[in-house]
Amino acid sequence: MSMLFCTPSVFVIGDEYEILLNAKENGILYLEIGGEEYFEENAGVLATERAYARIRVPQAALDEAKRYTVVYRKTVDHKAYFSEMGEPMRRTFAFQPIVKKDDIRIYHLSDVHSGFENAKGCAAYFGDQTDLFIMNGDIAEVEEHEDFTRVAAFLGEVAGGRIPIVFVRGNHDTRGKLSHFYTDYFPANGKDTYFTFTVGPIFGVALDCGEDKPDDYIYGAEYGFKSAYAGINRFAAFRRRELTWLRALEKSDKPYRLAISHICPMQTTARAGCEFDIEREVYTEYSKELTRLGTQLMLCGHIHHPYLILPGDGQSLLPHSFPILVCPTSKRTDDGFVLTGAALTLSEGKAHFAFTDEKKGHLREGELSL
Repeated sequence: MSMLFCTPSVFVIGDEYEILLNAKENGILYLEIGGEEYFEENAGVLATERAYARIRVPQAALDEAKRYTVVYRKTVDHKAYFSEMGEPMRRTFAFQPIVKKDDIRIYHLSDVHSGFENAKGCAAYFGDQTDLFIMNGDIAEVEEHEDFTRVAAFLGEVAGGRIPIVFVRGNHDTRGKLSHFYTDYFPANGKDTYFTFTVGPIFGVALDCGEDKPDDYIYGAEYGFKSAYAGINRFAAFRRRELTWLRALEKSDKPYRLAISHICPMQTTARAGCEFDIEREVYTEYSKELTRLGTQLMLCGHIHHPYLILPGDGQSLLPHSFPILVCPTSKRTDDGFVLTGAALTLSEGKAHFAFTDEKKGHLREGELSL
């Protein structure tokens, strides 16, 4: 893998795959799949002064080929005329599409907070039998471009460039001086980080609630009455744009219908009235739209301990018609970083779940009818 910084990642977005490539040096990156070439071009021009690319490919093409070849050409000298580029170098990766209709094994992780070694232990739960990874936000904060490539390296090691990934932004992924580059690296429709996805028998809605406090939130006296976000955030407008998008979606006929969100819109906090209890009006409409779309199960993170919320059980701030699985546990202790995730198996109209740690131990398990 001498030309690549890390193993590629195959993200699911819409009815396509988006493959993230990272090279060690600046150059052209593109893909060969089933005799076709796929590029990330900008109005006909390929980037030469960077070492990464996000390339969209049709799911059908990669599902059929079950392999893709990364092609890299090092930038020697990009000039107005007679540019010099290195000779093509190639590396081929196997891919594992979801072709079965049942017994779909999914591993859900969020709130990794750069604890990559722990997260790799959790993600190994199903081993080679994993069909899909869901990375549900707060993977790392972003102070420098290397923070993006560290996440890419983690994803490449976990999924091996072989297993598809649904990748969702969390509130900590919006923080840091280079966080506005998120959509250069990870799945988005233009600059919008919410999207639908279809993979195998699954239809999903991936939501992004942005930050967990109001845009104009001011810390208390003990913090000197300072603005938390200093006018940087515009998430109130972002959420309303997301709601308009939600209202335009049509219900899928896929047998499994999921919603993914780092922050749970129906339970932004367990403490009603605190600074995290925001956007009730907007999030009530989110819930209505997810019900209209036939959502059977929602997967969330953010609240650093694992639990299940059933419709009408009194835990949520807002009503919802579907169960919500909240996982992870993510905390730093005197003994180090502790992380758990959720192993999910979809089969015969049911979802079996287990909260698991990096040693494959079960904290809790159960089964839901979908």
